[in-house]
Amino acid sequence: MSAEFTLRPPPSEVVRRDWRLPLVAAGVWAAAIAGLYGSAVTGLLTVVGCIVLAAFGIGRREGVAAAVATVAFGAVLGAGVTTAHVAARDHPGLAALTAEEAHGEAELVLHTVPKPTLKRPDMVTATARLRSFRADDAVVDGNWQVLLVASGGEWAELSSGQRLTVRAVLREAEPGRLTAAIVSARGPPELDGEPALPHRFAAHVRERLAEAVGAVPQPEAGLIPALAVGDTSLMDPELAADFRTTGLVHLVVVSGYHLSLLVGAVLAMAVACRAGPRARVVAGAVAAGVIVVVAGPQPSVLRAAVMAGMTLLALAAGRPRAAMPALATAVLLVVLVDPDMAAQAGFALSVAACVGLLLLAFRWAKPLEHRGWPQGVALAATIPVATQVAVTPLLVGLGSGVSLVSVPVNLLAALVAAPVVVLSVGAAAAAAVWVPAGEIAAQLAAFPARWLIWLARTGAEVPGALLPVPGGLWWGVGSALVLALMIGLLHVRRFRRAVLAVLLAAGLGAVPACLFSGGAPSGWVVTMCDVGQGDALVLPAEDGAIVVDVGPDPEPVDACLESLGVDRVALLVLSHFHIDHTAGIGGVMDGREVAAILAPPPGEARYGYDLVEERAGAVPVLEAVPGEVFVFGDTRLEVLGPPADPLSGTRSDPNNNSVALRAEVAGTSVLLAGDVELEGQRALLDRRAALDVDVLKVPHHGSSFQVPEFLEAADPAVVLVGVGAGNEYGHPDPGPLGLLEEGGALVFRTDEDGPITVSRSGGGLEVRTGG
Repeated sequence: MSAEFTLRPPPSEVVRRDWRLPLVAAGVWAAAIAGLYGSAVTGLLTVVGCIVLAAFGIGRREGVAAAVATVAFGAVLGAGVTTAHVAARDHPGLAALTAEEAHGEAELVLHTVPKPTLKRPDMVTATARLRSFRADDAVVDGNWQVLLVASGGEWAELSSGQRLTVRAVLREAEPGRLTAAIVSARGPPELDGEPALPHRFAAHVRERLAEAVGAVPQPEAGLIPALAVGDTSLMDPELAADFRTTGLVHLVVVSGYHLSLLVGAVLAMAVACRAGPRARVVAGAVAAGVIVVVAGPQPSVLRAAVMAGMTLLALAAGRPRAAMPALATAVLLVVLVDPDMAAQAGFALSVAACVGLLLLAFRWAKPLEHRGWPQGVALAATIPVATQVAVTPLLVGLGSGVSLVSVPVNLLAALVAAPVVVLSVGAAAAAAVWVPAGEIAAQLAAFPARWLIWLARTGAEVPGALLPVPGGLWWGVGSALVLALMIGLLHVRRFRRAVLAVLLAAGLGAVPACLFSGGAPSGWVVTMCDVGQGDALVLPAEDGAIVVDVGPDPEPVDACLESLGVDRVALLVLSHFHIDHTAGIGGVMDGREVAAILAPPPGEARYGYDLVEERAGAVPVLEAVPGEVFVFGDTRLEVLGPPADPLSGTRSDPNNNSVALRAEVAGTSVLLAGDVELEGQRALLDRRAALDVDVLKVPHHGSSFQVPEFLEAADPAVVLVGVGAGNEYGHPDPGPLGLLEEGGALVFRTDEDGPITVSRSGGGLEVRTGG
């Protein structure tokens, strides 16, 4: 008797991860990013070069040459598609109109819902397609991606897919995107018909959900739409900042987590109803499609939708599918369909989180499962750690700060995350059919939502919860290398205990560092906080501090004051009431004693004034009077402006009537002039104000509206510019900064240097940047 049998191959040959699709996706992504910063000519050259590289790898299945050829093949695809889009973006006729900032009539189709900006809630932005632009002497027709900037309540009522015509100005867009121009609206829109049915359906669901959550108190009422469909328009800005600080922001951005929960729930119901495989696939596809339509074309939504589609196709075919190739396919398809996605930080963070989940979380969970942990509990412990590790290099590179409380907060949030998301989506679905049913579902969702709110607020209040980082490419690369080394050492048995001991010691050592470190340096004169496109400065004041402006967002100014150890504000000065100087007031007021507020008359900036009045409470608000002097220990403040008779009829009356201060801090002089422009600066010169100082905060974020004589009169040794990276205003203008540098001043900018602290050291000044 004989039998034939086959020996089982070694384990290394049984399972081999196929990296071809991820390498192709990487090539597509890299070529798309490079192409967005180039022209059609450079794109074609890239295509030719990548074809040559790919040709060298023909016939090779393994090794570096094969990997390079695979990446090059993806780069050919990415560069080819991106070049076609870039050629359309750089249309000569449209480029000529944007260069001259032409005025005319724009015909647009909204791509996203207009949303208020952080700096100015009265201003909305939206992405749109520009179909035509008619100027006095030129007409261009096409289908270009543009950024719409508008103001007025009627814009907030529009939905995506709406066709409209509006008087507008064309401006040049930032490089590195497919956005062909910025369309700055000059008046209300003229609507042309109704949006398509999917867009009307999305607007219907959002409106009904907003109506249903009216039965729930705030802040739960604002959180539920964010959890359900990513609509953060009703969410409290400070709570939104706390969600970012604690790493819970993924819950209020529709992503793969949402789609997996909802599609899984739909498939479970289909199985319970004994539906066949095809019916289950159709039900899952419909559920995913509805989420995409209602949530809108956000990067995380599109990536997750493609991954869900791949999974459903595998289900329909009856074949298991590896997760990593599915993710790679999602990236490849999304970038090829819309190369602009390659340059979006949200898309990169979403993909990085998925990579951490697939490559690290499940692997790290195995040892815990071997020790008796249930699989669900093990994954709940490893997923937050793995995703945080994966996104950290990107957060460092973007300069967004790294949350030190993200992992424990997400572990605790996992207790209610799934039910609260499902209940919130259920509220949206029920309200779309019958609002009272949506109200009941919203009230049920509010209970677990309170736990998330408590976690976010408590976590954000932990000292040092958000670790500021300098940002930039090399910092991101360096952090990635350090993390890769640590992960590699953890997989080597002989080093594992030593690495874990070091990490544990570092974690324990960070606790007292967070609690007791910080504070201003010796000889501190002034700190300019990095608050993005806005101003916030801090000066010493005996047993507290003087804060001049608070920026557009509470979180950055709060972190800045914490780093300086400020728990009492002797005087809060608001130079004027524009949002980029006032909207962060909650970051100063909450948890600190504020003795008084000094401000000018509100003028036209009513929104900022109402916001300050609401948050000030019982804190007295003093009106700035020229010549008035405030003394706090070694710090003396003299009010130089606004004039007794406020300026009117200028380009911006609120800017020109800013509170202007001259500060003397232990013998060092500082000029803080808010956003005064040409007329305001000339008024200070005419009044022969004492402008000659050691340190100058350049007015209006270094805009072009500067009087050379004013800058020459200041004659500073150190210049501070509060400005956000890549801002839409083009701040700072190189002209005024060049004039100051020619006079011997050292110029420091928050977009390049981060927070800036000036202190007295011996007989000179010392400037410290980057926190």
